[in-house]
Amino acid sequence: MLLIAGLMSIPIGVDVGYEGGQFRASAKVCGILLQLFPKKPTEGEPKPKKEKKPKPIKKKKNPPGEAAAPKKKRKLSFSKDEILSLLRKVLKSFGRFGRAFRVDRFLLDYTAAGEDPYNTAMTYAYVNTALSSLAPLCVKRFKVKDCRVHTDVDFTADKMKLDFSLAISLRIGKIFSLVFSIGFAAVGMLLRNKLRLAKEKRANKKNGTADADQIIEIETVQENIQEEERMDANG
Repeated sequence: MLLIAGLMSIPIGVDVGYEGGQFRASAKVCGILLQLFPKKPTEGEPKPKKEKKPKPIKKKKNPPGEAAAPKKKRKLSFSKDEILSLLRKVLKSFGRFGRAFRVDRFLLDYTAAGEDPYNTAMTYAYVNTALSSLAPLCVKRFKVKDCRVHTDVDFTADKMKLDFSLAISLRIGKIFSLVFSIGFAAVGMLLRNKLRLAKEKRANKKNGTADADQIIEIETVQENIQEEERMDANG
C-alpha cells in the first residue's frame, strides 16, 4: 500500500514551447525532462536496419461442409441527450480535478504585425481582450506558479512574432481518478443505451404482432363479405 501510494504521488507532466520558429516538446517525470521533439542527434553513423522477411499469411481452414460464419456487427445508436449527458459529465470531471493541474510555467511573448496597420491594431486589441478575460479564469481553475505575458505591436514588420512556453504537471493518482470518473460515465451511458434499445425492440415486436393480428382480422372479414356476395349472386 505504501508503494502504491508513493507511485500515485509521483508528479508527471509535459513541457512544450515554440521559440524562434522551432517547436519543442518534453515529458517530465519527478522534475526530470525527457526530450521528445526534436530528437537529439545520435553520435556516429547510424547502423543500417536489417530488412525483415515478410511473414507468410496463414489461412484459417474451415471444417468440411461448413462455411465461415459471418461476424455479427454490433450497432450503437446514441441519442443527442445521451451524448450531451456524457459531455456534461466529462466537463464536470475536468472541473472537479482542475485545481489538481499545476501550471509550473506559462510564458507568452506576442508581437502583432502585418501589412495593413488597421488590421494589425485590431488584432492587437483582440489578443489583449482575450488574454484579459481568460487570465482570471485560468488562475481560478488551475494552480499557476509562474506566469509572464508580454504583448506588443510593430507596424514596420510584415509578420507577427509568437514565442510561448508551457509546463504542466499532475500527480499520477489524479490522472487515474480522472480516467476512472470519465470511464464510469461512459460505461453508464452504454448500459442505458442498451436498455433503451432493448425496450424499443420489444415495443416494435409488440406493435408488429398487433399489426399482424389486425391484418388477419381484416382478411377474414373481407373473405366473409365476398362469400356473402357470392351467395346473394347465386340466389
